[in-house]
Amino acid sequence: MSGFVGVRPLVLVLLDGWGIRAEREGNALAMARTPIYDRLAAASAQTLLSASGEDVGLSAGKPGNARAGYLTLGAGRPVEQSILRVNRAIQQDDARAISANPALTRLVQRARSRGGAIHLVGMISPGGIAGHQHHLAVLAALLSHEGVQVWVHAVMDGQDAARQGGVDYLSEFFDDISGAEHASLGTIMGRAYAFDEPSEGDLLKSAMKAILTAEAPRTEYPTAYLSEVYRKGLADDRVPPAVSTKYRGIRQDDALLLVNLQPDLGRLLIEAMLDGPAASLLSGLASLCELDGRARPHVEPLFAAPPVTPTLSETIARAGRSQLLLTETIAETNLSLFMRGGVGNIHDGETIGVAESPPFAKLEKRPELATTDLVAEAIDAVRKGDRDFVALHMPNVAILGRTGNLRATVDAAEAIDKQLGRLAAQVEKRGAAMVVTSAFGKGEVMVDPATGAPWRGPTSSRTPFIVSGIGKSSMLRPGTLADVAPTLLDLMGIEVPQGMTGLSLLAGAEQAARVTA
Repeated sequence: MSGFVGVRPLVLVLLDGWGIRAEREGNALAMARTPIYDRLAAASAQTLLSASGEDVGLSAGKPGNARAGYLTLGAGRPVEQSILRVNRAIQQDDARAISANPALTRLVQRARSRGGAIHLVGMISPGGIAGHQHHLAVLAALLSHEGVQVWVHAVMDGQDAARQGGVDYLSEFFDDISGAEHASLGTIMGRAYAFDEPSEGDLLKSAMKAILTAEAPRTEYPTAYLSEVYRKGLADDRVPPAVSTKYRGIRQDDALLLVNLQPDLGRLLIEAMLDGPAASLLSGLASLCELDGRARPHVEPLFAAPPVTPTLSETIARAGRSQLLLTETIAETNLSLFMRGGVGNIHDGETIGVAESPPFAKLEKRPELATTDLVAEAIDAVRKGDRDFVALHMPNVAILGRTGNLRATVDAAEAIDKQLGRLAAQVEKRGAAMVVTSAFGKGEVMVDPATGAPWRGPTSSRTPFIVSGIGKSSMLRPGTLADVAPTLLDLMGIEVPQGMTGLSLLAGAEQAARVTA
């Protein structure tokens, strides 16, 4: 223990997409006027955290992302991400190989016994966050080899990969499945239509029409179609649905497999399938990785999500402390699901408040999102002093950064700063402590250095870790996101459970010795 026992309340502020980068060019956070954040950083104990690669359960050198960052932050240890488990299964040739996966075997048997085709809905992208085109190609080739007709519904990226890289990615994909004689392209569309959440209602309806009944413009040359879309200024994620000349829609006894890597992406499409006529047509419905929400009990995953325990929320609850988690609808899974280890149940003494985000179409004009309401709730909790732990989620920079709009992302950072000032004043008045950090970077890199085009994906930057209310002289060592939960528990005087391999950043002599051992 550090000696900072019983801080109450402890306020955690999570600034999604707030990475640290010295260069100013294309750096929305450096361009933004953030006097409150700057003052906090200058007057408080601070350090930097690694939020990418192996430190968050990804391959070495891979940029971080929301799910990897929040799982690691909440678990107090790196949590292996789904992409690594899938990659291992693809590489193996024994009973653990993907070809021997029981859920996949059952899906194939159901479709083949009824003479149905299998529809694969997945990302054409090397990004590896929402999905990966290599997984899609492997499954298409594997199912084709089984003699099953395979229809590929290609979902273009534009966010976690190059803005208009789809022509190259799709060409690579076609090369990879060139020997799969039973695999054909069914539809092509941007991820805004079929994968992202929240999804605009009209876009989801267009995606459903294309996949279910082949109602969309026809194209014989999909790469030429993409080039035509690019000439209109659209990025890959906004590619309108198009249908290949051979595709006729989902037929009776077909099956569908969502080739996903995240539990919340592609979920709305599957839920729409369950709610509509597709439910009576499909002989089977599966996903590569386990889905969240109401689709979960109806969709068999090839790779179920392993339990993540203990977590920060769980440990605080077991210690008999109260906690309030505040977030908003546009990114609520970051705090309410990922940081809590994928647990949907509410712990004793835990309250989760979710504010309504502005409509998707208005985000760039309302960069403050729901922050004003969320901060008001946090201030009220600090004033009352009836919560031991308050977590405030501010996703503004990450959400606006995903649009590629540099000016809007700058505005988002400045909107956060104003609200941070309100909260900091109340925390200081109360004599409480506040931690400011981020689970992944984004806003500090808004321009693709290779092309000069807007960059919309996450980054490999380190993130800040600032503790106000304990004195600037307090020593904080550099660390990783896995060290956040142990540090928070240390501040609250709660024993860190054995399952957390991270160490408190409030590095005393004993902890420093453990770090260097």
